[in-house]
Amino acid sequence: MKFSNEIKVGLTIIAAAVVFIFGVRYFEDLPLFASTYDLVAEFDDAGGLISGNIVRVRGVTVGSVNAVFIDPTTGRVRVHFHVNREILITEGAYASVAGFDALGVVRLDLFLGDPAAPLIEEGGMVDSHAAEDLFASLSARAPEIIDQVDKVLAGLETVLDETGDMLSEPESDFRRTLNAMLSSVSELENLLQSERDRLSGILENVESVTASISTAVGEDGAAVSELLTGVSETLDHLNTEIESLAETNGQLSLLLRKLNDGEGTLGLLINDASLYHRLDSTLTGLNNLMADFQNNPAKYLKEMKLVDLF
Repeated sequence: MKFSNEIKVGLTIIAAAVVFIFGVRYFEDLPLFASTYDLVAEFDDAGGLISGNIVRVRGVTVGSVNAVFIDPTTGRVRVHFHVNREILITEGAYASVAGFDALGVVRLDLFLGDPAAPLIEEGGMVDSHAAEDLFASLSARAPEIIDQVDKVLAGLETVLDETGDMLSEPESDFRRTLNAMLSSVSELENLLQSERDRLSGILENVESVTASISTAVGEDGAAVSELLTGVSETLDHLNTEIESLAETNGQLSLLLRKLNDGEGTLGLLINDASLYHRLDSTLTGLNNLMADFQNNPAKYLKEMKLVDLF
């Protein structure tokens, strides 16, 4: 069965249209076979919005713009757009133009209302909010920003002038400070140059000692461990002796306190002056008696029978 050229062209056009429709829905992240519904919003300024721009809800593409034109009755920009029917557009929702017209990246942001509110009917009007124009805001603040920049540049110029004056004067504090810093750096460099060999030797010795310690610990690890154990035991014993010495010191302090308070015979002897004088007098009399006995023993022995016999 042969088809005429007209039928072939017609079928080709229909196929191209179907592919175009499905391609548009695919690139708009819309279901290929699910239905959408149309809505309308009006703006004072379209902000570069054109037909085909995407519609987003919370950063997710849910539709696209169908047409953008000026309504002759109101003089405002009228935007027709469609969204996925699964998105519930309730009363209280509003649309806003976002993006940068200068970059050609403009979109329609749709902000959802309360889910419990009534749905907006097909072809219904959605409220619109004017988006903040960043460039317009910058343009409005441009004079203020320029004044601030002028003040900063003027202050910078003053600082540079003062710095130049200080650098040009040989006797200025700044120039002296720089010269002192240069002199210190030069002296430090000379010192490092002169002591380079010595520093190198010191570092080599440190490295050698470190290597020796590492080797000793690696080869005689058990001996080092025993040595550390012995040191630990010695320290424990020393700690015990210190505690015993502290206890003895406490007892000695108690004894000295009792002696100082006059407790006991020795305490009374130390603190009672009269007892000392009496004891001294007694010892003196005893010494005299012993001296007299040595000089004249018969005086004391004549009463004894042994003496009478002789």
